[in-house]
Amino acid sequence: MTSHIDIKEGKKTSKRRFILHIISVSILSILVIGGSISSLLLSTLDYNWNLILNIVIWAIYLIFITFYFINIFPVVYHYYSLFKNMNEVTIEKRRHLTYVGEIENRTQSNVVYRVLQFSYKEGENEFVDNLYLLDSEYQFESNKAYRLQTFRNVIIRSEELSDATV
Repeated sequence: MTSHIDIKEGKKTSKRRFILHIISVSILSILVIGGSISSLLLSTLDYNWNLILNIVIWAIYLIFITFYFINIFPVVYHYYSLFKNMNEVTIEKRRHLTYVGEIENRTQSNVVYRVLQFSYKEGENEFVDNLYLLDSEYQFESNKAYRLQTFRNVIIRSEELSDATV
């Protein structure tokens, strides 16, 4: 079985990265607030230069925080929330799916997923499922059968099923 996502490593890395980002932003905010207040309180009576310096520092800080919370933090939080509840019990085991093809990528919280279509038969009806592949360049072969393990429609592991011949 080919593993596309290592659950233990992903869980540990995403949690460490999430906590590190929260701590870093908190420390940066405390340093900017404390630095600007102490700069104004410890200045001489002519505090114009300190005021201009504080305005520039706050403008840079606000631009950085806006950029960070729009672009970087959603990715970190998305990985953290994906791996937080993932374990061997929550993985859905899909027995027999046939690979149809790949369609346009999907972006969620600045994270790009490859969208793969798989078909399966249930009774006399044939259904098509969209499953997602995250951080993997694995290529599936068209019209081949696969056994997949997924979590929230994200492919964790795959195994190609071969026909038994005698």
